[in-house]
Amino acid sequence: MRLRKPIVIIIVLLAVMVILGKVLPLLTEASYPRFRASTQAFAVQGVADGAYEGKAFLLPVSVRVRATVSGGRIASIEILKHFNGQGKPAEAIVPRVVEAQSLGVDTVSGATHSSLTILKAIENALKKGTKR
Repeated sequence: MRLRKPIVIIIVLLAVMVILGKVLPLLTEASYPRFRASTQAFAVQGVADGAYEGKAFLLPVSVRVRATVSGGRIASIEILKHFNGQGKPAEAIVPRVVEAQSLGVDTVSGATHSSLTILKAIENALKKGTKR
């Protein structure tokens, strides 16, 4: 009888973990179109010269960046923090953004989640310098 209660608790916890494992990815992937639409629509030309920090979080990825604008162009982007799990290859998106002078670049294959989070952090940083 004493062993029955712990076994039931373990089974319930495992069931909850399995359900979360199935549901959480669907919830985060549902954010992709919204993230992508806002980053693709962002116009870099309206950003004043300066250095701006921005962050973004898309479970479980967390990113903080510093974007520097000079002469109306993105001069550099520095990743200050990137909690990524297996999404480290997504950092290759940064030079693409600087080269294209746009957030409408393709995501890194196999690291879409981290790529989108990095793009959103860059957008959030650059928004701080938009002329109102």
